[in-house]
Amino acid sequence: MFRFAVSAIRNIKPIQFQQLSTRIINQPKSFSTLSTRISAIAYNGCWSNSNLSLTTNKQVLDVCNNLIIPSRTVTKFSLKRGKRKTVKAAVKRFFRLHWGAWIRTKIGRHKKLWKKSQPQKRRLRQHVFVNATQNVLLDKMVTKYWKRPKYYVDDPYEPYHTREEFHITRKKPRETY
Repeated sequence: MFRFAVSAIRNIKPIQFQQLSTRIINQPKSFSTLSTRISAIAYNGCWSNSNLSLTTNKQVLDVCNNLIIPSRTVTKFSLKRGKRKTVKAAVKRFFRLHWGAWIRTKIGRHKKLWKKSQPQKRRLRQHVFVNATQNVLLDKMVTKYWKRPKYYVDDPYEPYHTREEFHITRKKPRETY
């Protein structure tokens, strides 16, 4: 779909600005006068009466109608029950550990593996933490259900669900030496 949009944009004929430029050149050289003249020309409908208008260009309208803009905003009040909804893209791409951190896989881990070295492939298989800003944002994007700890059989993330080295998230008492 993106290829069609690019090809349609390439085929658009350049816009002729000759009429507007001759009107501006004949005006005084004061900036305030120039800005009022341009706003008056635009307000009087110079754009819609000539071939300068993009709203009459069929190719531009076709491109604008075919563009799909992704939206990952939070639904704060659903139409059925009026409850907050989880953004499914956040749950699919990120994983929340029991102590509140979010992890994700590295980007490009399935792309062009034939040209990547073995150490680079190994590094791409690893997970990384998101930063503090993304952490807060992801917490806002999910409901309480996804923030609760979930226990799975043979969970590969089991050793990472606890954070004993930090005094706030520690569960076991610290050994004294």
